[in-house]
Amino acid sequence: MQHGQKAKWLSVLAGSALLVSACSNGNEGKGSASASPSASPEATASQSSQASQASPQTQPADTLKGNIRISLRGQSAEVWGKVAASYEALHPNVKVNVDIKPAEGYRDWLQAQYAAGVPEADFVQTNENADLTEAQKFVDFKPWLEKENPYTSKAWKDSFNLAGMGINLEDPKLDVIQSLSYESVQILWMYNKELFAKAGITETPKTFNELIDIYEKLQAANITPFAIGANALSLWSGQAGWLMRIYPDQYFRNYIELVRSQPQDYTYLPDIDDKWSYDASDSYNDAKVNVSTNELRMLKAVKDHTGPYKLEGNPAWREVFENLRTLFGYAPEGFLGMTEDQAYKLFLTGKAATMVALPSSYWQLPKDFADAQSTSDKAGIKPFEFGYFGMPSMEGPNVQAPARTIHIFTGAYGFVKKDAEQTALDMDFMMYLTSPQGYKVYLEAVQNSKDASLSGAPLLNDIELPDEMKKAFSSFEAIGNSEGLPSPGNVLSRGLYDYQPSVQSFVGLISKYFYNKITVDEFLTQYQADIDKKFPEMMKQYKKEMSDLDNPERKPPVRE
Repeated sequence: MQHGQKAKWLSVLAGSALLVSACSNGNEGKGSASASPSASPEATASQSSQASQASPQTQPADTLKGNIRISLRGQSAEVWGKVAASYEALHPNVKVNVDIKPAEGYRDWLQAQYAAGVPEADFVQTNENADLTEAQKFVDFKPWLEKENPYTSKAWKDSFNLAGMGINLEDPKLDVIQSLSYESVQILWMYNKELFAKAGITETPKTFNELIDIYEKLQAANITPFAIGANALSLWSGQAGWLMRIYPDQYFRNYIELVRSQPQDYTYLPDIDDKWSYDASDSYNDAKVNVSTNELRMLKAVKDHTGPYKLEGNPAWREVFENLRTLFGYAPEGFLGMTEDQAYKLFLTGKAATMVALPSSYWQLPKDFADAQSTSDKAGIKPFEFGYFGMPSMEGPNVQAPARTIHIFTGAYGFVKKDAEQTALDMDFMMYLTSPQGYKVYLEAVQNSKDASLSGAPLLNDIELPDEMKKAFSSFEAIGNSEGLPSPGNVLSRGLYDYQPSVQSFVGLISKYFYNKITVDEFLTQYQADIDKKFPEMMKQYKKEMSDLDNPERKPPVRE
């Protein structure tokens, strides 16, 4: 279990985020000015890649050379080793070093790399380091997407389903693209069918109240209902943070009318905004491809305590946090200090009946069962039948719509900005990886590994998924996506807009609240006061001034 179980949940953190600062605030270009890439796309050494597919009689010598260091977070060294070997086989003068880093502490590790000078790492994940993104320390993919991918002989942008990834290359707010997220993540619930049967439970829940009723039955049968990692990291960007963002979304779906771009705004996109109208029954009504938003209007609403962006005294916020405390009350004692790895082990060993999960567990759990049977971890681990259910909806007078989930395409893959030659090499590697040729190697490596699983169907064009993967992914119903939007749930539910000092304050306050040391009204009052105090500091970190909110229709000036 040590390999598969740990890598599975550590790799989950690599995609979330929530989430994760760059993704969860709904502004990929937030605070970014137009900037030239670290190397001109014309500098790419694509000719050598094209040559690698030519006939032996006409193939010129490969001209790519150099080193690429893969330093991703909590991923499978075995899988990336096979990708590296396949790329090296095409380019003998390139050495790809696989140096996978633990998920815990990855943000601080990457920060320290920059503090020490130019990082050794090349291929990294950027979504936990908002300040590095703000400083544009990563290569800008945007100009490269317009260039030809030598492994497909088409524009690189044609390799991606950009609409599904929430990328509009014509969006004036999208100054730079410092990461690519094309891997699927959908948050759902996984349950132990044998423990449900033991407690006399025959159906999965559709509503939050039904879920709580099931938990009462499990508890009466001396079964731990719910395992979840809820340490400081998880409360922000992991399992607990997912639920903190998902459930407020039900209560504040009309936020979009407050923050949508107005005709006079610099963010207004007539081609989509002229056609849009609010529809709470459409779970994709506020998706980026359907309506544009103005970050300044959202920030002004937070500052002015407008509508759903007001916490203190807001009955909807009170209700959702009361429900969340009820939910977390069925987790084992000490859950607030529990890591996600520990929570998964409770489920894996049959000690907990449910947990939040990803579709990747469809493959990963059987791998971990098998791995456990052949290692010293076999004691206490017995394979069992498991299943899934979707996000149960909260119900009540303040609820505006059924539950959505976090269903995004993630990964946050980026490259450390270095010199022109290194950037050209890095981009060639990424073009290979996202081509049918390279991604086939990746898929086969994942299928055959003991410590990796594909979380969902990727948004890459022209690739062919194995039949087993297609069948599994088709069984997970899409109920809408709440992630990546400037909604109250994403901006306020676990710290102010991913501003780390506010996140730290939130973790302390929510811990007091979950342990019944303060009431829900005391929690909301103290949390509102902390947000108000830290709001000006957050604005400065994102290179904005309070005066920018006086005229939200105007684009803020570029600030160093």
